[in-house]
Amino acid sequence: MSAVASRLRCRLGDRFHGSSLSRLRPLRRYAPAAAPLAAQQNLQQRRRESWGMGVPLQPLQPFQAQRRWSSSSPMPGGCLETYLQMKANGEIQVDPRQEVCMKMLDDLAKQIDGYSPKMTRASKPAASVPSGGGGFFGLFGGSKAPPPKAAKAADAPLQPVAGQKGLYLWGGTGTGKTFMMNMFYDKIKVRSKKRIHFHEWMIDVHSRLHKKQKGSSSKTDSSADDMVEQVAADMMKEAWLLCFDEFQVTHISDAIIMKRIFSVLFELGAVVVATSNRPPQDLYLNGLNRPLFLPFIPMLEAFTNVHDIGAEVDYRMCSTRDDDDDRVYLTPNGENEKKALEAKFQRVSHGLVREGVQVESQGRRIVVPRCAKHSDVAFFSFVDLCDKPLGAADYLAVGHAFHTVFVADIPRLTMQERDQVRRFITLIDTLYETHTKLVCTAALDPIPLFYVSDEERKTSVADEIFAWDRTVSRLMEMQSTTYLTTTVRSLSGTQFLGQYKLKSLSDQDFKDMWRRYDQDDNGYLDMDELHILLEDLLERQCGHRNLSDELFDICVNIIDKNKDGQVSFDEFQEYLSDFSTIESTMGNS
Repeated sequence: MSAVASRLRCRLGDRFHGSSLSRLRPLRRYAPAAAPLAAQQNLQQRRRESWGMGVPLQPLQPFQAQRRWSSSSPMPGGCLETYLQMKANGEIQVDPRQEVCMKMLDDLAKQIDGYSPKMTRASKPAASVPSGGGGFFGLFGGSKAPPPKAAKAADAPLQPVAGQKGLYLWGGTGTGKTFMMNMFYDKIKVRSKKRIHFHEWMIDVHSRLHKKQKGSSSKTDSSADDMVEQVAADMMKEAWLLCFDEFQVTHISDAIIMKRIFSVLFELGAVVVATSNRPPQDLYLNGLNRPLFLPFIPMLEAFTNVHDIGAEVDYRMCSTRDDDDDRVYLTPNGENEKKALEAKFQRVSHGLVREGVQVESQGRRIVVPRCAKHSDVAFFSFVDLCDKPLGAADYLAVGHAFHTVFVADIPRLTMQERDQVRRFITLIDTLYETHTKLVCTAALDPIPLFYVSDEERKTSVADEIFAWDRTVSRLMEMQSTTYLTTTVRSLSGTQFLGQYKLKSLSDQDFKDMWRRYDQDDNGYLDMDELHILLEDLLERQCGHRNLSDELFDICVNIIDKNKDGQVSFDEFQEYLSDFSTIESTMGNS
């Protein structure tokens, strides 16, 4: 094996070795519908199994997250009609650019109505395996790294058939891309569809190829093209409408394979809808061996209508909190902030901590310095996560294993720490996509945290400079009420209440707990919301959620002091302040 192939194998092994996480999908952030009950249970079970705790889950009630688009009470019509209705109701800000996008999504939905992929490929002469070996690493040019060659003129470019052309929406951070994608995905009347973050999809692709390569290691007639075609065919059986969030290419292992995998998908009939921060021409800009990636760009442009959103407002920055008592992003990295971060961790862990737990990530283990003993909460330093050769798969494993991640001592970053910057960007991307709560201390606020001089900004072609805008926007949103509320409402009753000392709740505890149960944010708990609270308490006390009508009526009589059929915050706080009453009422129910 040549030195180049050896280094590449090492890099791929780090990112994609094994497949334990390749099929795991995080709960969609701001999903158009509440995460299915089974998905929530599977996520929590994976969090336990990923660090060796086979704790059986009790029945869990689904929670409807607060969001700007919800299908729990869907509006009739298409995306544009729904968008205009939300605008009329004052639920969203007016933006003509988004209206244009909504019209394009409606047109796309009409276009693919009745469309069926052919699911077959034209027969082609068998391709010879390049010298240097086929198999998985044949995808990367065998054991040698020949210079890029121009595409053969004899290969006619693929063209979409009627109804197949998708849509590629690109624009700056916070322009509403995810909001629009959620609405389209929910409203499109196609059953064979998948919505996934592009990072995660590529991890899945590589993992499947790795499996194919291992399974065909003893065969001499299984080329790299064969394996790509098999993987693409398998994926098409699962979904032919592919909705990609954050379409971006940052790794050479992804860049080299893009044209091969998508040429097969498109030939089989796939329709792609994607959002991105960049136009197709700027994907993998200045990346290693970019000429190998360039043939993919005209293919993507042929199979999608490319549209620049061009919005000027970052909507995600409109809802950040100013309440210092509830900060999750603490600055600077001073002694007071370190003490505050430690106090927050001790509060949710009750001082009961495990050390040296290991999270498995596709065949290797990531050491977690500290985690709560009775709740899925982890504590890392920036060095633990970003000074080590970790990648998207590793951070996804952490996001799946823990619903809350503490990160201490995030330093001011410069281009001199480019590797750490790149890892930190990927970390925030993956925690954001798994909707993990981030609590951290940092040297500076998000915008100035990564310093780039004017000269570097003018002359550098580093992708990290461009990607940092997205990281800033996400760090801001991860402090928002909407983001934090969605996380709170996605937890099981045991996980949620396990963060609190129920016999000595603070004022802040009551506010945090209220956020979970007042799901329509009207300032009162109706009987359905109260039912969920009592089920959570019963699960915590007795290990089950089988709340009888008789016990419910008894509890309502205790809590609803003024008998108006709803529970105010004061009544809620008074009830939870007397935990002895809860214990005596629920007893051994």
